[in-house]
Amino acid sequence: MSFLRRFSVYGDFWLRYLEWGARVCPWFIEPVFMFVFTGLFWMVCGKARNAVATNLRTLIPRSWGWVNQLRAYRVFWNFAWTMTDLSHVRRGEDVIVWEIVGKECLEVLEEKTGGAVLLTAHMGNYDVAAPMFAHYFRRTVHMVRAPERDQKSQNFQSEHRLKSRQGQFVVHYNEPGNMLGIELAGAIAEGGVVAIQGDRILFDVSPMKVGFKEGVEWQVPQGPFLLALVSKVEIHPVFIIRMGYRRYRVMAKEAIGVKVVGRDKQGAMRVAAQAWSETIRPVMEKHWMQWFVFEPVFENVKKREVKP
Repeated sequence: MSFLRRFSVYGDFWLRYLEWGARVCPWFIEPVFMFVFTGLFWMVCGKARNAVATNLRTLIPRSWGWVNQLRAYRVFWNFAWTMTDLSHVRRGEDVIVWEIVGKECLEVLEEKTGGAVLLTAHMGNYDVAAPMFAHYFRRTVHMVRAPERDQKSQNFQSEHRLKSRQGQFVVHYNEPGNMLGIELAGAIAEGGVVAIQGDRILFDVSPMKVGFKEGVEWQVPQGPFLLALVSKVEIHPVFIIRMGYRRYRVMAKEAIGVKVVGRDKQGAMRVAAQAWSETIRPVMEKHWMQWFVFEPVFENVKKREVKP
């Protein structure tokens, strides 16, 4: 059974097959394989496909369920391309073209001498962006990730991230009992930038419920806001969008402060979390085909209130 798990959705077989394919497949045949395998996963991964379609009902109002099922294919398609691009980057291939929107917001972060929290979403691929960030920032960037659900997949990813590690880009895994918060606070105190994804709750991450839009709530991780509060730094929203074949866009937004009024620290974090939700919402609505969250995350407030 352990052998068969390698062929599951979370198994390492597909990661190794993708790595091999990026090495031997000619660039002009790549789209054909992407089309076929995206279709395969779209058909087999019904739970993930339905979750994407459910989330799209919130992001695209008055959308039809069967149309959202088809739209989910575009989400799978873009996710597959980001993973393929990552395989090429890990091989040392300089194939990615970058553009930056909101450069003035990044320059504010770049000019700071102290640490900061960089808050992002499951869009694009930060492993693909590692070389660019390592070149752009003059400080160490600490990227926080959830571990893979399969141990062999986790070992594969950890090994390759270690091999392709950039000097100013370090990956930390948010695993139970590893006291990561203290380590990250220390990194900020030393002037580092901590990058965290703030749009998904996995494993034992502490959630914070905020409004997404009228009648809809969702949960965001509390950690980034607590870290910014304790470290007394600002939160800088940054998104990575895949724009086309080997082309990506870095989109930076205005910084969010965690300002305590009196002694209400929880209230300060909630205000900051709400500001983050309002920042990410238009990005998600415009680039819904780039949002790689495969679990339902939205809750209809009105439906919840009528429950006995």
